[in-house]
Amino acid sequence: MILGHGDDIYTHGKKIVSNFSSNIRSGQDLSALQEHLCAHISAIHSYPEPDASSLVHLLAEKYKVNTDNICVTNGATEAIYLIAQAFNNVKSAIIYPTFSEYGDAATINNHTIHWSASFGKVPQDARLVWLCNPNNPTGTVTDKNILKAYIENHPSQYIVIDQSYEHFTLRDLFSIEEAAQYKNVILLHSMTKHFAIPGLRLGYITAHAETLARVAKYRMPWSVNGLAIEAGKFLLNRGLETINIKEYLRDTIQLQESLRKIEKIVVQSTDTHFFLCKFEDGKASELKKYLIDGYGILIRDAANFYGLDESFFRIATQSFEENTILVKGVSEFQS
Repeated sequence: MILGHGDDIYTHGKKIVSNFSSNIRSGQDLSALQEHLCAHISAIHSYPEPDASSLVHLLAEKYKVNTDNICVTNGATEAIYLIAQAFNNVKSAIIYPTFSEYGDAATINNHTIHWSASFGKVPQDARLVWLCNPNNPTGTVTDKNILKAYIENHPSQYIVIDQSYEHFTLRDLFSIEEAAQYKNVILLHSMTKHFAIPGLRLGYITAHAETLARVAKYRMPWSVNGLAIEAGKFLLNRGLETINIKEYLRDTIQLQESLRKIEKIVVQSTDTHFFLCKFEDGKASELKKYLIDGYGILIRDAANFYGLDESFFRIATQSFEENTILVKGVSEFQS
């Protein structure tokens, strides 16, 4: 998904001062990581580990699983394409609306795609089931008990659960140790989202060893660069001050309450820090242009998500000051 990606801040030059389009919180202090990477810039003079093994070992130690349960990837997106390639020419059921890379990866690997509004709509002959949890773009979480029951009742289906936003919800999700017990569960994780480092592209897959071996054999060597590996090790060993999720979700509720006061906009519920809004009568593309031109604010026009239309847009909570300006801009647009 090159042209369809929602965070198109790069197309607007210096006009954007507040980015509500990306689900990554801006303004995090990355100075310690920056200093560390500068001190290790010599890593660019050598080939990195072909399989990011040092980072794999750290992750295995942290999450109390074996190294053969983990595969580090160039962002969660590489993981999506590896899985689709490993299961080429099968039927994929995709729970929608959701991140479009699942459909794109399935398409280029000759999958037959069935768009399913819920697990109850998934065809019995589907080989793969793709679920984003917490879901992008809705921000909602599928109940773990429902998910667990489905997994146990459908042992012949592989359930791919993208947990890229797992650190931004208080809802109960599958742990890595838990999921590794099931041969038909594949979890995706994103250090990009957790630590706000999208430019470094760093993610990983966790699964039962037998299942992961099927996927990992398609991974090309050196897909994760040396600086990304170094960043991952630094973040696991030292960590950074991450967002207080309870406070962040309180900020999200406050932002939603403010937006709900604006006429003819429906604000949908969420379990995380981003959410969908829908015009009762209006186009998200027009609001997007208005906010860019008038306020330097970028929102996500959600029209290109399967199952949504031109009335939907997505917002990710930012700072109190930015949220206040956003509400002002949306209110003016609707007045």
